[in-house]
Amino acid sequence: MNRPIFVDTSAWLAMAVTRDRYHRKAAAFYRKIAQERTPLITSNYVLVETYTRIRYDDGHEKAVSFHDIIIKAVQAGRLHVEWIGPSLHNEAWKIFRDFDDQEFSFVDCTSFVIARRQNVEAVFAFDHHFSTMGFVLKPQ
Repeated sequence: MNRPIFVDTSAWLAMAVTRDRYHRKAAAFYRKIAQERTPLITSNYVLVETYTRIRYDDGHEKAVSFHDIIIKAVQAGRLHVEWIGPSLHNEAWKIFRDFDDQEFSFVDCTSFVIARRQNVEAVFAFDHHFSTMGFVLKPQ
């Protein structure tokens, strides 16, 4: 079985928003990993960030449609959504606090913790912060 890939907000947005500069690259990569049945992980924080951006950029209806796609992926067993609880929040806060020389968002920090806990090597993202933390960005 393939190792799981963490999916960041930047990848979800690139797939959902057709005018995103990475849309074609993201859609092609998603088709590839879907065909390979690569397990995907994301977080409720990443999804909240994504829904909000889609709503602002493409409207409420598009955000609701995107949520429906997410729910179907979860129900099909293709996507696992990790929920941020107190332990994960506190661990992420330490990264946020300690890396004052980086412009990590707090959501990024929670994603780093999840990816580490799940032994993720690759992150589906267009955000260089993940490579700063030692993850391999996909697609390349």
